[in-house]
Amino acid sequence: AVILQREDLAFRRVYRTLLILPYAVPAILSILILKGTFNQDFGVANQLLRGFFGFAPEWETDPWAARTMVLLVNLWLGYPYMMLICMGMLQSIPTAIYEASAIDGSNRLIDFFHITLPLVLTPMVPILISSFAFNFNNFNLIYLLTGGGPRMVGGGIAGETDLLVNYTFN
Repeated sequence: AVILQREDLAFRRVYRTLLILPYAVPAILSILILKGTFNQDFGVANQLLRGFFGFAPEWETDPWAARTMVLLVNLWLGYPYMMLICMGMLQSIPTAIYEASAIDGSNRLIDFFHITLPLVLTPMVPILISSFAFNFNNFNLIYLLTGGGPRMVGGGIAGETDLLVNYTFN
């Protein structure tokens, strides 16, 4: 969000539009598309990883790869909301503060750590907590993406990516 706020950033509107797309597309549709993207045999993600690095994770059978896939998809789905909130917070910071720091000889890095971050961090804490609570119970993501799998060895119906709500549902 800090980078997207820069006035001198080329194609700023294009970047904003591309980063907001996951928010505009229904989550169920995005999850199903990303499930195909991470398909172990035919998915685009594995084709790119094989082409560039010579390996392809077994997203559907390896527990750590499945958890990584869930985190990546969840990040993809949640990023636009957090970006919009942060952009709103950044726009509420008065420009006079940055002008005063520039007169004092400050640079962008110092401004970020001494002005921007302290002013944005405090209001972000409740939003981050509520986002964590929402994702802790994100039934749709697990149900549509992994179905809770892969199954735990000796775990009965429990899966490696199951949440409590998915386990209860099963």
